[in-house]
Parts: sequence; C-alpha cells; structure tokens
Amino acid sequence: MNTYRPRQLVRAAAWVIFSSYTLFIIYLLFFGFSRSGRTERSYNIVPFKTVWSYFVYFRHYDLDIWIINVFGNVAAFVPFGFFIPWLFPSFNRWLAVAKLLFWLLLAVETLQFVFKVGSFDVDDILLNVLGGLLGFALFVAAMGCKTGRGSIQ
Repeated sequence: MNTYRPRQLVRAAAWVIFSSYTLFIIYLLFFGFSRSGRTERSYNIVPFKTVWSYFVYFRHYDLDIWIINVFGNVAAFVPFGFFIPWLFPSFNRWLAVAKLLFWLLLAVETLQFVFKVGSFDVDDILLNVLGGLLGFALFVAAMGCKTGRGSIQ
C-alpha cells in the first residue's frame, strides 16, 4: 500500500490549520480585545513584573482577565510550537523554535507599541515562548522523537 498520498493529505491539512490559526492570532494580536482607540503607548520591560502583579494582586483582577493574560498567553502559542517543527524541518530543535518565536514575538510587541494597539510587555513574549515550547514538547512526544530533532515529512 502506498502511504505517500495520505502523508501528502495530512501535510496539506497541517498547512491549512497552521495558516488559518496564524491569521486568527494576527487578528487577535492587532485587532481583537478592543485594541483600537488607544491614545498612549504603554510598556513593560521588566521580566515577570506583569505576571507577578497578577498573582500578588489577584483580588484586584477579574478572573477572566487573569486567565486570559496568564494562561491565554501560554495556550495561544502551543499550536505554533507543534506546527513549526513539523512544517519547517530546519526548526527541529527546541532552541531554534524558541529563538524564532522570540524574534517574531519581539516584532509583534514592537508593532503593537508603535501602532498603539497594545502594550509592549516582555512578559507576553516570555509567556508566548513558553507556550511555543510546550507545543514543541507535544510535537516531540507525538512524533516519538527522542532529542527533538525529528520531524515527519
């Protein structure tokens, strides 16, 4: 039995899912969550300052805000950590995935700051990269890779 055709279909489906999810995330990062109409720029360049404030002052935040800003930032990038090494075999190590996500997210946070559609927050970058690395761990586990170097073609 020829398994080439099913692999092609799975890979094509992965591209469709990855592309659709990427567009959805771009929408959320630049247009969702009431991002328009800001008059000033805000930023945080102190690692864990925002995250720490959510834990220390948890009574001052609605639960949905707390969940979205902490767990949502992690969960939103899990799919990227899974799909990037699958669809781009040159990103088949955790450090390569982490570097790629870091630089892309730095660009996103900078654009949000420049266009006043969000704040530049280093904690968002850290949480998003963490989510990507969790997705990478899922990829390694799902594909049976022992060192995180493998990918399916």
